[in-house]
Amino acid sequence: MGIVSLSGSPAEDRLKGYNKEIQRRFAQKIRKLSENPDIHGKPLRGSLHGLWEIYFERKFRILYTIDIERKEVIIEAIKHKDDF
Repeated sequence: MGIVSLSGSPAEDRLKGYNKEIQRRFAQKIRKLSENPDIHGKPLRGSLHGLWEIYFERKFRILYTIDIERKEVIIEAIKHKDDF
């Protein structure tokens, strides 16, 4: 796919609060996501239609959108699974 956008979002602020090891593993997960966002993630339904999700470390959900025209994946939120 191409570009993954995170900067300036609340997701970026949340990620900065985690230790360096979590951030490193997050970066690896995002690399995979940038290659095939529709294969690694799952589309959401209902009120979250249009968003996709991927689990990270079995306890976090990364919510993102896919902009096919711009070949970009936009990270919308990173939340602990209990926050949903």
